[in-house]
Amino acid sequence: MKQAMVTRKAGLLTAIVLSLAVSVAFVNCGEKKPSEAQRSMIIVFASGNAMIVRQGKEVPAKVGMVVNEKDVLKTTNGTVDLQTKNGSAVRIRNYTTVTISKLYSDGGADTRLSMEHGGLLASVKRKSGKENFTVTTPTAIAGVRGTTFSVDSNEGEPTRVKVLDGSVAMKPRVTALERFSAEEIKEDANLSKLEELQSKQEVIIEERTQAILDPEVEKEVLAINEKTEAGEIDAAQVESLTVAVEKTLNTTGTDEKVVKLTKSDVTTEEMAEKATLVTVDEDVASRVREGDEKAREEMRRRREAKQELVLNQIEEEASQTQLNNEEEIRKHYNKLETLNLRSGQSITGAVIAQTGNVLIVHTKDGVRRLKTNEIEYITYP
Repeated sequence: MKQAMVTRKAGLLTAIVLSLAVSVAFVNCGEKKPSEAQRSMIIVFASGNAMIVRQGKEVPAKVGMVVNEKDVLKTTNGTVDLQTKNGSAVRIRNYTTVTISKLYSDGGADTRLSMEHGGLLASVKRKSGKENFTVTTPTAIAGVRGTTFSVDSNEGEPTRVKVLDGSVAMKPRVTALERFSAEEIKEDANLSKLEELQSKQEVIIEERTQAILDPEVEKEVLAINEKTEAGEIDAAQVESLTVAVEKTLNTTGTDEKVVKLTKSDVTTEEMAEKATLVTVDEDVASRVREGDEKAREEMRRRREAKQELVLNQIEEEASQTQLNNEEEIRKHYNKLETLNLRSGQSITGAVIAQTGNVLIVHTKDGVRRLKTNEIEYITYP
């Protein structure tokens, strides 16, 4: 191994803890060169408790804010919808932490979101054949080239990728490979073998299909990655790591992949979530990036108008299906919920769509719309 490769500092993926003291420049991102403005995302919708973390400071996520590379988004009981320069959209779901590792621009580079835990939904549009959109979790990599898909990764559960339309390539993540350039990997036998082992496990997830990592393999991959992140890597450690990864990814003794595929229909709730992940025209988005307050308000209005159209359509389509009792609701939506309201009233049905603080619920008495602040808690009878 070349001397330059002998020692590498571990790049720990840690969330940054921040204070609320922040200047207006955080919101408007100050003066930016054109290339920097291109390499950014904007928040088109935010609800509940969601924060942007940047350089030791944090502020509540708000519509119109610009999100840059290396920023961290953290949600608890809130969500954030982001729009890229190319018109792709990402929803950061509740209780999720995501680092914006890389953002594509006309000058190059791919878009890469590193999700520490939680879930997200992405609708990706590619305007360049060279552009790639990737979501990583601590144990997996999902790469797309024009699709709508979701990723969920929570402690104690396998990483799950579900494709609503299009296709996604998924494989185990070996973080050691991210420390080296393509040239360095090519020149070193152990790194080349490590990359080959990883690539052989890649599978293509097609429309209406979901994939998870084999739970036992995922545990081993996580342990290997955590050990890698804990310190420096030298030539001997890379060789040892290659042996460990080879053993882990070949546990079955066959050509069977460690990424498991199963067919999975798109639920009504998932279809509704996709429909409510809306974007705004790029001319408005561009002015928002430049700090135009009028454009920010225009974006808010346009997005709300689009959302209202979508919610009305969901309500109208759901109303065409008459469900006369709770059992019919359970069978139709494969779930049943009781929403206990602050007023003391209880409503039993199925939540078929939620965006921000608005829920649409199908009950035996019809379809109705509720605000989250009307609800005390939800139970599942």
